[in-house]
Amino acid sequence: MPSLNISDTTIKMRIKRLRYITSDLYSGISIAMMWLAALFSLLSDSANKLGLYVALPIAFLASTLQNRGFRLNIYEKILYTLFAWDCLAYLWADNKELASIELHALLGAFLLTYVVSIQGRKLNRAPYLYFVWVLLYISAWNYAVHHILVFMTDNTDRLNDENLNANTLAYYTFYFSFLCYVLSEIVKHKLLRRLWTIAFWAMLPISFGVALLTASRQVLVIQIPLYAMLIYIRFIKGISLKRKILFCIIVLICLIAASGQVEKAYEDSFLKQRAERSITEDSRFALIGEAIQVGIDNFPLGIGSANFQAVSQHREIAHNSYLEAFADMGIIGTLLYTSLMVLFTLRQWRRYRQTGDKMYFTFFTFGVIYSLYGFFFVFYNAIWLISFFMLVAAHSEAYHEQRTKKETSLTTNEEGTT
Repeated sequence: MPSLNISDTTIKMRIKRLRYITSDLYSGISIAMMWLAALFSLLSDSANKLGLYVALPIAFLASTLQNRGFRLNIYEKILYTLFAWDCLAYLWADNKELASIELHALLGAFLLTYVVSIQGRKLNRAPYLYFVWVLLYISAWNYAVHHILVFMTDNTDRLNDENLNANTLAYYTFYFSFLCYVLSEIVKHKLLRRLWTIAFWAMLPISFGVALLTASRQVLVIQIPLYAMLIYIRFIKGISLKRKILFCIIVLICLIAASGQVEKAYEDSFLKQRAERSITEDSRFALIGEAIQVGIDNFPLGIGSANFQAVSQHREIAHNSYLEAFADMGIIGTLLYTSLMVLFTLRQWRRYRQTGDKMYFTFFTFGVIYSLYGFFFVFYNAIWLISFFMLVAAHSEAYHEQRTKKETSLTTNEEGTT
């Protein structure tokens, strides 16, 4: 009998180990496929299709096999409900062609957000998942260098074409800056932490360069508060007054030293020309009023999936996640997207206030900036844009779960000791 018990125990241990190996295998396949999709995104049209129609479905299948039971966190529930409502809005959309394109985009967004959310449940996978957007940023710059920059002849040209929108590069710059900071916090290797810290600081001048090349004011509007909040929580919060003064002096010296070159570059740029225009001259200003009116005229359901573009004067999307949702999907779509942003941001703030853990403030910073960015573009149907939000959301939940387990374990040990 004892030998049978030992044998049963051994078998159970081997089965458990096999499950871990299988799970790691599925995870490795999923992450590798996302890396390929990111690299192929702007390599060529055929490569992009290979990434979207082959790599991502393989990643989805592997993650589904890995996911035992269809467990969803609160962010997934809200986002997938938004996706489902957007699909339902197809029924009352007059322009079925635009609505079909929207449904096609939602399918890709669902596949990637699902994979990211499943893989993000394990904290040790976070660096590999963030690296997907490192590859995406590299792919974007590779495309820009070989297909756009070579044709820019003077400062009135803008880094922009149908495959790589100027604003898209601005969004990727925001993502890359944030992930550099996060990776400098979470990677275990000391040298890698230093490299990501250097990359984080290097993104400051690079961000200014992106703003000049793309003539995008959004870059400065977003990057300045992002860096202010992250620098505060890491380099200023909690340090002595003497070190705070020293840090401020160093920053001031750097700003003064760079001010001449920065001013010269700005004066000669297309960004300055755009900044001097009245906001009412920007087509987005008109789109705001149009989107609100379309939403009111078609209240409460909206005009139908992606159909605001069909009736807007400029035949454009609203360039605003909240108003696009209102115009296309009515009040329900607006509330779903808004609740996703508000819930994530407030939850991180509440956790930070309760624990004082700076990592929660980092997630809170992302929530604030991402929510703000929603006023400049439509994020919820853009595959790489909404997926990064879900990655950070999954990371925040995995981090909180591990932190809670550690606190519970410590409390149990202390109670056992007493």
